[in-house]
Amino acid sequence: MTLTYEVLVPAYQAEDSIAAAVASALAQRPAPERVLVYSDGSTDRTAERARAAGAEVIDEAENRGVGHARQVLLGRSRAPWLLVLDSDDRLLPGAGRLFAEAVDAHPDAWVLGFGAVTDTAAAPSGAPALGPARPVDLRGLWQRNPFISSSALIRRQPAVGVGGFPAVRRLVDYAFWLVLAGDPAARGRLWNRTTPVTARAVHGGTITGNVVGAVQAERDLLVGHADAALVGLPGPVRAVVTRGRLGVLWWRGLSRHLDYGRPASSYLPAGDVVPGVVLPGLLRVLALPSVQRTVRAAARAARGGVRRHAGPGRTPVGRTPVVASEG
Repeated sequence: MTLTYEVLVPAYQAEDSIAAAVASALAQRPAPERVLVYSDGSTDRTAERARAAGAEVIDEAENRGVGHARQVLLGRSRAPWLLVLDSDDRLLPGAGRLFAEAVDAHPDAWVLGFGAVTDTAAAPSGAPALGPARPVDLRGLWQRNPFISSSALIRRQPAVGVGGFPAVRRLVDYAFWLVLAGDPAARGRLWNRTTPVTARAVHGGTITGNVVGAVQAERDLLVGHADAALVGLPGPVRAVVTRGRLGVLWWRGLSRHLDYGRPASSYLPAGDVVPGVVLPGLLRVLALPSVQRTVRAAARAARGGVRRHAGPGRTPVGRTPVVASEG
């Protein structure tokens, strides 16, 4: 099967990275039919540099957010397969070949996810193998999002059929995946691999407000999709599972919050994310500075033990440069 696809790039104030993103897409074999860039109210030279690099550009005067940008790009797209590439990410050499092989392996798929490396890591050497694929269903997606933005090939028709991307500014991709996976016809059509196809930008300046906002947005998504994701479970069990999932979300958010040097006292109260009394109370105890120091010391010791036992020529578990998805 011949792969026909387009690369869609929502961009805002991306003059320093957009040319590399476009060039990385056009260098693929098979090449995309076109690279379509949406400049979302950029006031710098994003649109100019995207055109110079070979992209078609939609230059919007008003900044309306990433959800709107993705939706406009979806509406302007024509190819049966699409890849939405962040403007500061790059496709790795050989990504196009892997896309084609994945479509051949799963011709009826709706989503074909892949992995990523950070843009500071060395690119994989040689021609990477496609690797095994794992099916993704709504319940598994609700429990943890395995898909990585910029690393997922999407079939256009079902994406349009479910209404496309929501017009929100946070977790647009996760919201879209949950809606798509909730379509009864999606069963057996979502697949994910860890083989990297993109180099993702790492931003060291993320502010804690982004963490809090992301946790709040994900909480709303999880609560909104809980009944569909946990269908078949008794009501009391569903409630317990939902509280547990929200507890994990709160804990991960706290860890990121602390990583940015913020005190636990300025993070979201557990009760704002997790309903009930017992679990929020336990989480509040775990957030105490003394407990956090103990947990982090244990984690560092565990990582050190893994490195010591990794052996020569082996990458320590948990220290690979592969980028993890959110959720």
